[in-house]
Amino acid sequence: MKFSGCRAALFCLIFITLSVATAIAERTPTREGLVYGEADGQKLTMDYYAPKGPGPHPIAIVIHGGGYRRGDSKSGSEAYCADFLAPAGYAVFSINYRLAPQYPYPDMVYDTERAVRYLRYNAKQWDADPQKIVLVGGSAGGFLSNMVGVLSAPGDPKAQDPVDRESARANAVVTLYAQSTFALVPVNQDVHALLDHEIQAKGVAQTLHESAALTYVSKDDPPFLQILGDKDEYIPFSEAINLQNALQAVGVDSRIILIPGGHHGTGGWYKLPNVPDWEKQMVEWLNAKLDHQGAIGEGIQAREPQPQP
Repeated sequence: MKFSGCRAALFCLIFITLSVATAIAERTPTREGLVYGEADGQKLTMDYYAPKGPGPHPIAIVIHGGGYRRGDSKSGSEAYCADFLAPAGYAVFSINYRLAPQYPYPDMVYDTERAVRYLRYNAKQWDADPQKIVLVGGSAGGFLSNMVGVLSAPGDPKAQDPVDRESARANAVVTLYAQSTFALVPVNQDVHALLDHEIQAKGVAQTLHESAALTYVSKDDPPFLQILGDKDEYIPFSEAINLQNALQAVGVDSRIILIPGGHHGTGGWYKLPNVPDWEKQMVEWLNAKLDHQGAIGEGIQAREPQPQP
């Protein structure tokens, strides 16, 4: 396994995610509350958005943001991604995961890996391809996408549960406004609440090292696409540049879509002048990486550029 120590690393960035504009009609899940695992007596659930077109379909695991703490709301990004990924032929699963403070670091990493294993094992139930799994995460969920993407945790061949024998490796990773390390920004009080147990045991430097996606980059990582604005209030653009540089240095395909003037969250992007067609580019990128021929266009929000002050 690629990560050091006895557990996988995780942190979640504290942020306020902008909601998707009310003009978007959120796609209604085909099925809600599907159980993909259980941890500490708590059921882990996900919502399923049925794909259009013939299968087998690639699987998109959408990981919500909204903060790591219990009681924080989800980001609107996962609903919007389902809006345009499902019509493009992707079987979309929006997962819930355990939240702090009851379940701090690194439980969310384990939950996300469990979702990958579960869907790989059960892919045929949804006429899906177990070798075409993409992680799509926004903000805190984007950090989980980064972490699970670079960890590529193998299955346990001795596990009693056959799901846990499956690999948690993703075949592609998309992150929206996500952190790649926490070592280069101040550790605030909320992050201490999440990581203090590890900090007390290992110290700040070691904990931050183990909780950085940058730590685990290797030549075997799947391709990465990062999407974020250059006016993000919470994620410095350098976070994406640092991860891209590390990935490309070992020969991993990595791309960044910059949203000029974009703040944290996709909600206001459609109002920006000359905003790139990031949704179309994202699906085109995924189609190419996963050898998929899904149609592109349905569910993408129309641009309504606003006058700039």
